[in-house]
Amino acid sequence: MADANADVRRKIMGFIVSQAIHAVCELEIPERLAAGPATTAALAESAGADADALRRFLRVLAAEDLVTQEPGDTFALTPAGRLLCADEPGSLRHFAELMSGEAYVAWSRAAHSLRTGEAAFDAVYGSPYFDWLAGHPEEAEAFNRAQAGLVELRLLPLLEWSWGGAGTVVDVGGGNGVLMSALLAARPELKGVVFDLPHVVDEASRTLDAAGLGDRARCAGGDFFAGVPDGGDVYVLAQILHDWADDEAVAILRRCREAMPGDGVLLLLEQVVPEDGGPHPAKLLDLHMLVLLGGRERTAGEWEALLGRGGFGLAAAAQGPRSTLIEARPLHHGVTPGS
Repeated sequence: MADANADVRRKIMGFIVSQAIHAVCELEIPERLAAGPATTAALAESAGADADALRRFLRVLAAEDLVTQEPGDTFALTPAGRLLCADEPGSLRHFAELMSGEAYVAWSRAAHSLRTGEAAFDAVYGSPYFDWLAGHPEEAEAFNRAQAGLVELRLLPLLEWSWGGAGTVVDVGGGNGVLMSALLAARPELKGVVFDLPHVVDEASRTLDAAGLGDRARCAGGDFFAGVPDGGDVYVLAQILHDWADDEAVAILRRCREAMPGDGVLLLLEQVVPEDGGPHPAKLLDLHMLVLLGGRERTAGEWEALLGRGGFGLAAAAQGPRSTLIEARPLHHGVTPGS
Protein backbone atom coordinates (compact mmCIF):
# COMPACT_ATOMS: atom_id res chain seq x y z
CA MET A 1 0.00 0.00 0.00
CA ALA A 2 2.90 2.33 0.73
CA ASP A 3 4.23 1.85 -2.82
CA ALA A 4 0.78 2.58 -4.27
CA ASN A 5 0.50 5.69 -2.14
CA ALA A 6 3.87 6.98 -3.35
CA ASP A 7 2.99 6.17 -6.96
CA VAL A 8 -0.32 8.04 -6.82
CA ARG A 9 1.29 11.04 -5.08
CA ARG A 10 3.91 11.16 -7.84
CA LYS A 11 1.19 11.20 -10.48
CA ILE A 12 -0.68 14.00 -8.70
CA MET A 13 2.50 16.07 -8.52
CA GLY A 14 3.47 15.48 -12.15
CA PHE A 15 2.90 19.13 -13.01
CA ILE A 16 5.93 19.99 -10.86
CA VAL A 17 8.18 18.11 -13.28
CA SER A 18 6.78 19.89 -16.35
CA GLN A 19 7.10 23.28 -14.69
CA ALA A 20 10.65 22.52 -13.51
CA ILE A 21 11.56 21.63 -17.10
CA HIS A 22 10.13 24.92 -18.32
CA ALA A 23 12.00 26.90 -15.65
CA VAL A 24 15.44 25.45 -16.45
CA CYS A 25 14.76 25.94 -20.18
CA GLU A 26 13.89 29.59 -19.59
CA LEU A 27 17.35 30.06 -18.04
CA GLU A 28 18.95 28.03 -20.87
CA ILE A 29 20.40 25.48 -18.48
CA PRO A 30 20.27 22.64 -21.06
CA GLU A 31 22.31 24.69 -23.54
CA ARG A 32 24.85 25.48 -20.84
CA LEU A 33 25.17 21.79 -19.95
CA ALA A 34 25.42 20.79 -23.62
CA ALA A 35 28.98 22.14 -23.56
CA GLY A 36 29.88 19.63 -20.82
CA PRO A 37 29.31 18.82 -17.14
CA ALA A 38 29.27 21.80 -14.81
CA THR A 39 28.91 22.56 -11.13
CA THR A 40 25.78 24.22 -9.87
CA ALA A 41 27.87 27.20 -8.77
CA ALA A 42 29.23 27.73 -12.28
CA LEU A 43 25.83 27.17 -13.88
CA ALA A 44 24.12 29.54 -11.47
CA GLU A 45 26.65 32.28 -12.08
CA SER A 46 26.36 32.04 -15.87
CA ALA A 47 22.54 31.79 -15.84
CA GLY A 48 21.81 34.35 -13.16
CA ALA A 49 20.22 31.73 -10.90
CA ASP A 50 20.30 30.98 -7.19
CA ALA A 51 22.76 28.10 -6.77
CA ASP A 52 20.81 26.31 -4.05
CA ALA A 53 17.53 26.57 -5.97
CA LEU A 54 19.20 25.38 -9.16
CA ARG A 55 20.61 22.32 -7.39
CA ARG A 56 17.13 21.43 -6.15
CA PHE A 57 15.59 21.83 -9.61
CA LEU A 58 18.30 19.73 -11.22
CA ARG A 59 18.03 16.84 -8.79
CA VAL A 60 14.34 16.55 -9.72
CA LEU A 61 15.30 16.44 -13.40
CA ALA A 62 18.01 13.89 -12.60
CA ALA A 63 15.27 11.57 -11.34
CA GLU A 64 13.60 12.00 -14.76
CA ASP A 65 16.80 11.03 -16.63
CA LEU A 66 17.19 14.49 -18.16
CA VAL A 67 20.45 15.17 -16.33
CA THR A 68 22.83 13.06 -14.26
CA GLN A 69 24.04 14.07 -10.81
CA GLU A 70 27.77 13.48 -10.46
CA PRO A 71 30.25 13.88 -7.58
CA GLY A 72 31.42 17.37 -6.71
CA ASP A 73 27.98 18.98 -7.04
CA THR A 74 28.24 18.52 -10.79
CA PHE A 75 25.49 17.83 -13.31
CA ALA A 76 25.64 16.59 -16.89
CA LEU A 77 23.08 16.46 -19.69
CA THR A 78 21.70 13.07 -20.79
CA PRO A 79 20.72 12.21 -24.40
CA ALA A 80 17.08 12.75 -23.43
CA GLY A 81 17.97 16.08 -21.83
CA ARG A 82 19.49 17.26 -25.12
CA LEU A 83 15.97 17.39 -26.53
CA LEU A 84 15.49 20.44 -24.30
CA CYS A 85 18.16 22.37 -26.24
CA ALA A 86 16.63 24.73 -28.77
CA ASP A 87 18.99 23.76 -31.61
CA GLU A 88 18.82 19.98 -31.11
CA PRO A 89 17.18 18.05 -33.99
CA GLY A 90 13.69 17.11 -32.86
CA SER A 91 13.94 19.61 -30.00
CA LEU A 92 11.05 19.74 -27.52
CA ARG A 93 12.23 23.02 -26.02
CA HIS A 94 9.45 25.11 -27.53
CA PHE A 95 6.89 22.42 -26.75
CA ALA A 96 7.85 22.73 -23.08
CA GLU A 97 7.35 26.49 -23.37
CA LEU A 98 3.95 26.05 -25.01
CA MET A 99 2.70 23.62 -22.37
CA SER A 100 3.70 25.95 -19.54
CA GLY A 101 1.88 29.10 -20.56
CA GLU A 102 -1.78 29.70 -21.30
CA ALA A 103 -2.36 25.97 -21.85
CA TYR A 104 -1.21 25.27 -18.29
CA VAL A 105 -3.58 27.89 -16.93
CA ALA A 106 -6.47 26.42 -18.93
CA TRP A 107 -5.85 23.05 -17.27
CA SER A 108 -6.66 24.60 -13.90
CA ARG A 109 -10.29 24.48 -15.08
CA ALA A 110 -10.19 20.94 -16.48
CA ALA A 111 -13.31 20.04 -14.49
CA HIS A 112 -15.24 22.44 -16.75
CA SER A 113 -14.38 20.21 -19.71
CA LEU A 114 -15.26 17.11 -17.73
CA ARG A 115 -18.70 18.51 -16.86
CA THR A 116 -19.57 20.02 -20.24
CA GLY A 117 -17.45 18.30 -22.90
CA GLU A 118 -16.32 21.76 -23.97
CA ALA A 119 -12.98 23.59 -23.96
CA ALA A 120 -11.89 24.90 -20.58
CA PHE A 121 -9.71 27.47 -22.34
CA ASP A 122 -12.77 29.43 -23.43
CA ALA A 123 -14.07 29.54 -19.86
CA VAL A 124 -10.74 30.82 -18.54
CA TYR A 125 -9.81 33.32 -21.27
CA GLY A 126 -13.21 34.29 -22.64
CA SER A 127 -12.60 33.24 -26.25
CA PRO A 128 -11.54 30.19 -28.27
CA TYR A 129 -7.81 29.46 -28.29
CA PHE A 130 -7.05 30.41 -31.89
CA ASP A 131 -9.09 33.61 -31.63
CA TRP A 132 -7.12 34.45 -28.49
CA LEU A 133 -3.80 33.76 -30.23
CA ALA A 134 -4.74 36.16 -33.04
CA GLY A 135 -4.79 38.96 -30.46
CA HIS A 136 -1.62 37.87 -28.63
CA PRO A 137 1.28 37.88 -31.11
CA GLU A 138 3.97 36.79 -28.64
CA GLU A 139 2.01 33.73 -27.59
CA ALA A 140 1.15 33.03 -31.24
CA GLU A 141 4.84 33.10 -32.08
CA ALA A 142 5.52 30.64 -29.24
CA PHE A 143 2.79 28.39 -30.62
CA ASN A 144 4.34 28.50 -34.11
CA ARG A 145 7.80 27.73 -32.74
CA ALA A 146 6.45 24.71 -30.88
CA GLN A 147 4.67 23.41 -33.97
CA ALA A 148 7.76 23.90 -36.12
CA GLY A 149 9.81 21.92 -33.61
CA LEU A 150 7.42 18.98 -33.90
CA VAL A 151 7.36 18.90 -37.71
CA GLU A 152 10.58 16.91 -38.14
CA LEU A 153 9.22 13.66 -36.70
CA ARG A 154 5.63 14.28 -37.78
CA LEU A 155 6.73 14.68 -41.41
CA LEU A 156 8.56 11.35 -41.82
CA PRO A 157 5.63 9.18 -42.95
CA LEU A 158 4.59 11.94 -45.37
CA LEU A 159 8.05 11.94 -46.97
CA GLU A 160 7.93 8.16 -47.30
CA TRP A 161 4.56 8.14 -49.06
CA SER A 162 4.58 7.32 -52.78
CA TRP A 163 4.19 10.65 -54.55
CA GLY A 164 4.24 9.24 -58.09
CA GLY A 165 1.99 11.21 -60.39
CA ALA A 166 1.33 14.02 -57.92
CA GLY A 167 1.97 17.54 -59.12
CA THR A 168 0.47 20.00 -56.65
CA VAL A 169 -0.03 19.49 -52.95
CA VAL A 170 -2.26 21.77 -50.87
CA ASP A 171 -1.41 22.02 -47.18
CA VAL A 172 -4.73 22.97 -45.55
CA GLY A 173 -4.09 24.77 -42.27
CA GLY A 174 -0.43 24.87 -43.25
CA GLY A 175 0.53 27.45 -40.64
CA ASN A 176 3.94 29.03 -41.04
CA GLY A 177 4.93 26.87 -44.00
CA VAL A 178 7.57 24.75 -42.26
CA LEU A 179 5.97 21.46 -43.27
CA MET A 180 5.57 22.54 -46.89
CA SER A 181 9.17 23.76 -47.00
CA ALA A 182 10.46 20.40 -45.79
CA LEU A 183 8.23 18.49 -48.19
CA LEU A 184 9.19 20.52 -51.25
CA ALA A 185 12.87 20.32 -50.36
CA ALA A 186 12.61 16.53 -50.23
CA ARG A 187 10.38 16.23 -53.32
CA PRO A 188 11.64 18.57 -56.07
CA GLU A 189 8.93 17.36 -58.47
CA LEU A 190 6.15 18.86 -56.34
CA LYS A 191 4.59 22.30 -56.26
CA GLY A 192 2.71 23.50 -53.20
CA VAL A 193 -0.01 25.73 -51.85
CA VAL A 194 -0.08 26.72 -48.18
CA PHE A 195 -3.59 27.63 -47.09
CA ASP A 196 -4.42 29.19 -43.72
CA LEU A 197 -5.88 32.32 -42.19
CA PRO A 198 -4.61 35.50 -43.91
CA HIS A 199 -2.56 36.72 -40.95
CA VAL A 200 -0.93 33.26 -40.67
CA VAL A 201 0.12 32.75 -44.28
CA ASP A 202 2.10 35.98 -44.28
CA GLU A 203 4.69 34.14 -42.21
CA ALA A 204 4.43 31.07 -44.44
CA SER A 205 5.34 33.20 -47.44
CA ARG A 206 8.45 34.42 -45.65
CA THR A 207 9.38 30.86 -44.67
CA LEU A 208 9.11 29.60 -48.25
CA ASP A 209 11.04 32.56 -49.67
CA ALA A 210 13.81 32.08 -47.11
CA ALA A 211 14.10 28.44 -48.18
CA GLY A 212 14.36 29.44 -51.83
CA LEU A 213 11.04 27.78 -52.65
CA GLY A 214 9.00 30.84 -53.59
CA ASP A 215 8.92 29.81 -57.25
CA ARG A 216 7.40 26.40 -56.42
CA ALA A 217 4.86 27.40 -53.80
CA ARG A 218 2.24 30.02 -53.18
CA CYS A 219 0.22 31.00 -50.16
CA ALA A 220 -3.52 31.55 -50.00
CA GLY A 221 -5.47 33.08 -47.14
CA GLY A 222 -8.97 32.11 -46.16
CA ASP A 223 -11.23 30.11 -43.87
CA PHE A 224 -11.28 26.34 -44.35
CA PHE A 225 -14.86 26.21 -43.11
CA ALA A 226 -15.85 28.32 -46.12
CA GLY A 227 -13.69 26.66 -48.76
CA VAL A 228 -10.16 25.63 -49.69
CA PRO A 229 -8.11 26.18 -52.88
CA ASP A 230 -8.95 23.88 -55.77
CA GLY A 231 -6.56 22.43 -58.33
CA GLY A 232 -4.54 20.21 -56.02
CA ASP A 233 -3.72 16.56 -56.64
CA VAL A 234 -3.04 15.86 -52.96
CA TYR A 235 -4.53 17.64 -49.95
CA VAL A 236 -2.76 17.47 -46.59
CA LEU A 237 -4.30 18.04 -43.17
CA ALA A 238 -1.45 17.78 -40.68
CA GLN A 239 -2.86 17.60 -37.16
CA ILE A 240 -5.70 19.93 -38.04
CA LEU A 241 -8.79 17.79 -37.49
CA HIS A 242 -7.81 16.88 -33.92
CA ASP A 243 -8.36 20.54 -33.04
CA TRP A 244 -12.08 20.15 -33.70
CA ALA A 245 -15.12 18.22 -32.54
CA ASP A 246 -16.65 15.84 -35.07
CA ASP A 247 -19.13 18.19 -36.76
CA GLU A 248 -16.50 20.86 -37.41
CA ALA A 249 -13.99 18.25 -38.59
CA VAL A 250 -16.57 16.87 -41.04
CA ALA A 251 -17.15 20.39 -42.39
CA ILE A 252 -13.41 20.77 -43.11
CA LEU A 253 -13.32 17.38 -44.82
CA ARG A 254 -16.27 18.32 -47.02
CA ARG A 255 -14.60 21.56 -48.12
CA CYS A 256 -11.53 19.52 -49.11
CA ARG A 257 -13.71 17.00 -50.97
CA GLU A 258 -15.43 19.81 -52.88
CA ALA A 259 -12.08 21.30 -53.94
CA MET A 260 -10.31 18.17 -55.13
CA PRO A 261 -10.73 16.16 -58.32
CA GLY A 262 -12.40 12.75 -58.25
CA ASP A 263 -9.01 11.01 -58.37
CA GLY A 264 -7.46 13.25 -55.71
CA VAL A 265 -5.92 12.06 -52.47
CA LEU A 266 -6.34 13.29 -48.91
CA LEU A 267 -3.48 12.68 -46.48
CA LEU A 268 -4.01 13.15 -42.75
CA LEU A 269 -1.17 13.27 -40.27
CA GLU A 270 -2.84 12.48 -36.97
CA GLN A 271 -2.64 10.39 -33.83
CA VAL A 272 -4.58 7.13 -33.65
CA VAL A 273 -5.71 6.25 -30.14
CA PRO A 274 -5.26 2.56 -29.26
CA GLU A 275 -8.39 0.89 -27.99
CA ASP A 276 -6.60 -0.95 -25.17
CA GLY A 277 -6.16 0.13 -21.57
CA GLY A 278 -2.43 0.77 -21.74
CA PRO A 279 -0.62 4.11 -21.61
CA HIS A 280 -0.16 6.01 -24.87
CA PRO A 281 0.77 9.64 -25.66
CA ALA A 282 -2.34 10.00 -27.83
CA LYS A 283 -4.55 9.48 -24.79
CA LEU A 284 -2.91 12.41 -23.01
CA LEU A 285 -3.06 14.53 -26.14
CA ASP A 286 -6.74 13.67 -26.49
CA LEU A 287 -7.51 15.25 -23.13
CA HIS A 288 -5.33 18.24 -23.94
CA MET A 289 -7.28 18.83 -27.16
CA LEU A 290 -10.52 18.69 -25.17
CA VAL A 291 -9.38 21.16 -22.51
CA LEU A 292 -7.68 23.57 -24.91
CA LEU A 293 -9.91 23.45 -27.97
CA GLY A 294 -12.86 21.15 -27.47
CA GLY A 295 -11.20 18.81 -30.02
CA ARG A 296 -10.21 15.17 -29.76
CA GLU A 297 -7.88 12.41 -30.87
CA ARG A 298 -9.60 9.42 -32.47
CA THR A 299 -9.40 5.65 -32.69
CA ALA A 300 -8.99 3.92 -36.06
CA GLY A 301 -12.72 3.22 -36.17
CA GLU A 302 -13.55 6.82 -35.32
CA TRP A 303 -11.28 8.08 -38.09
CA GLU A 304 -12.92 5.80 -40.62
CA ALA A 305 -16.41 6.95 -39.59
CA LEU A 306 -15.38 10.63 -39.65
CA LEU A 307 -13.88 10.29 -43.13
CA GLY A 308 -17.05 8.62 -44.37
CA ARG A 309 -19.17 11.53 -43.15
CA GLY A 310 -16.81 13.91 -44.95
CA GLY A 311 -17.04 12.11 -48.29
CA PHE A 312 -13.92 9.96 -48.08
CA GLY A 313 -13.06 6.32 -47.68
CA LEU A 314 -10.06 5.09 -45.70
CA ALA A 315 -7.53 3.62 -48.13
CA ALA A 316 -4.43 2.99 -46.00
CA ALA A 317 -2.66 3.95 -42.78
CA ALA A 318 1.05 3.97 -41.97
CA GLN A 319 2.39 4.52 -38.47
CA GLY A 320 5.32 6.91 -38.16
CA PRO A 321 7.51 7.72 -35.14
CA ARG A 322 5.10 10.42 -33.96
CA SER A 323 2.00 10.45 -36.16
CA THR A 324 0.04 8.10 -38.38
CA LEU A 325 -0.32 8.90 -42.08
CA ILE A 326 -3.93 8.20 -43.03
CA GLU A 327 -4.58 8.02 -46.76
CA ALA A 328 -8.14 8.65 -47.90
CA ARG A 329 -9.83 8.73 -51.29
CA PRO A 330 -13.01 10.50 -52.41
CA LEU A 331 -16.06 8.31 -52.20
CA HIS A 332 -17.85 7.70 -55.48
CA HIS A 333 -21.23 6.07 -55.66
CA GLY A 334 -20.69 2.34 -55.92
CA VAL A 335 -16.88 2.60 -55.89
CA THR A 336 -14.69 1.34 -53.07
CA PRO A 337 -11.65 3.50 -52.12
CA GLY A 338 -8.44 2.04 -53.51
CA SER A 339 -10.30 0.02 -56.18
